[in-house]
Amino acid sequence: MAEQSVDMTSQQDSRRAMVWQEREQALLKFAEDIMLVEGFSGLTMDKLVAACPYSKGTVYNHFNSKEDLLCALCIKGMLITLELFKKAAVFEGNSRERILAIHFAYRLHSLAYPTLFLCVLTSQTPAVKEKADPKRLLMQEQLDKELTGYCDKLFELGIEQGDIDSGISVSQLTFSSWALSFGSNALLTMAGSVEGVQRLDQDQALLIGINLLMDGMNWRPLSNEWDYVSSWQRIGCEIFSEEMNELSARA
Repeated sequence: MAEQSVDMTSQQDSRRAMVWQEREQALLKFAEDIMLVEGFSGLTMDKLVAACPYSKGTVYNHFNSKEDLLCALCIKGMLITLELFKKAAVFEGNSRERILAIHFAYRLHSLAYPTLFLCVLTSQTPAVKEKADPKRLLMQEQLDKELTGYCDKLFELGIEQGDIDSGISVSQLTFSSWALSFGSNALLTMAGSVEGVQRLDQDQALLIGINLLMDGMNWRPLSNEWDYVSSWQRIGCEIFSEEMNELSARA
């Protein structure tokens, strides 16, 4: 009887945890929808309460403040990015093609989840760090290290194989790669009406920027020695065909 009681309690706890997680994901989706229409500044806890079918108390049980909510949105985006990076990591190619697959994954994230993509900066502000749940902040930090680790390993691989001969530290190489990818995708996704962006073929512009950076790192094969346009297309077909089809269906 005692064992049955323990099993029933465990099952009830599992169900409660599942309900909690499903409700939290629903709340995050409501928050995303608000931001898509009104922007980051337009998101408030009161608007979230008004948009969802849950009580104010229930909403605050999940998120203690707007800042905590933004941190949760950032974590959601990072988890999606992590899954895309995991898929990119299995791409078979030379070391430079493999980092290109990471850039492709990041591009997909920016296109499919533009609001979550931009949350990464908002969630790093002092206001968010002061008010967000410490457990969420810790999870965000752990995810950041895991995502950075994927890039670090590929740069380390390039150095070990003799493809990179720049004399620059792995941490600097990873930062430069992320800075180019984040900045380019943010502009291409969010500033499409600006003349400097509007006149570009977006995918081609991103790939050219990546190649300029990688050539500057002296990462071989250089762009005049390898057809990275074909590599980019192969990454999409072999690794991310499902995600590409979903994006096409939305258009």
